[in-house]
Amino acid sequence: MGKNLDFTRTVALARAETIQEILFSSMRALRATMRDVDARLQSEILLAHALAISRAQLLSRLNETLAPAIAAQYAAFIARRARGEPLAYIIEQQEFFQLDFFVDRRVLIPRHETETLVALAREAASQINFTTPVIVDVGTGSGTIALTLQHHLPRARVIATDISREALAVAQINARRLRLERIDFVESDLLESVDESFDILVANLPYIPSARYEKLPREIRDHEPRRALDGGHDGLTLIGRLMRQMNQRAAKNALAFLEISEEQGARALDLARQELPRARATAHRDLEGLDRVLELQWAK
Repeated sequence: MGKNLDFTRTVALARAETIQEILFSSMRALRATMRDVDARLQSEILLAHALAISRAQLLSRLNETLAPAIAAQYAAFIARRARGEPLAYIIEQQEFFQLDFFVDRRVLIPRHETETLVALAREAASQINFTTPVIVDVGTGSGTIALTLQHHLPRARVIATDISREALAVAQINARRLRLERIDFVESDLLESVDESFDILVANLPYIPSARYEKLPREIRDHEPRRALDGGHDGLTLIGRLMRQMNQRAAKNALAFLEISEEQGARALDLARQELPRARATAHRDLEGLDRVLELQWAK
């Protein structure tokens, strides 16, 4: 930590240095503590964020100097990143399905593998013969899945649930930012407070087994909410509970898409056959060829 503090003072005081020189200093600081990150890219992203400009604009201004206040703010950003805080929390933004979402420590950072689930649900929704399909996103977190589907399927009625009031507050911020305020946000333990039947259900619930959670990178364990990651002893605890609730709320021809971990495909299929004998279960793979989404389809 001492190195981070020294670097903070150095950048704050080096007011005559150019942007290019300060970027070099920040890259060295990140490389000293984080070997597996693209230090150059992240240094540029953080400085562009401090200046409230794009990276392209930043790279056109490399010979300029920074105002003292901006230099100090940037130094603080670099120090936070060097201590392992995720980049998305520092810049309070994460791109998902070509939309920009606000994120902070109240919610899990959206992962790109979840885009597989959204693509499957969007394709399915376009084929349902309903004027206004009801889509329920369980455990919405920052709202990325629900809001992305609402963006691409404006005629759908979207209900987003979460047990965390703080997470719902973040999701509502994103709804306002994206001007997608027709979504109903419901504080609920899975589907307990949802009275309507669903045509499509989507969920990215915690699915990391508790024992494996303890072995996750510290960047994740120290900063992202555990309740959004830890899925119990086998990772399928909440998914199993959700399955037991779905039978009562599945409309005719309903579909569900549940994100799972890459090693859970066979066990998730077995669980679905046990809990949902009326539904046909299929495991879908992501772009890396790993099991990622469990699809459930109720009999016609």
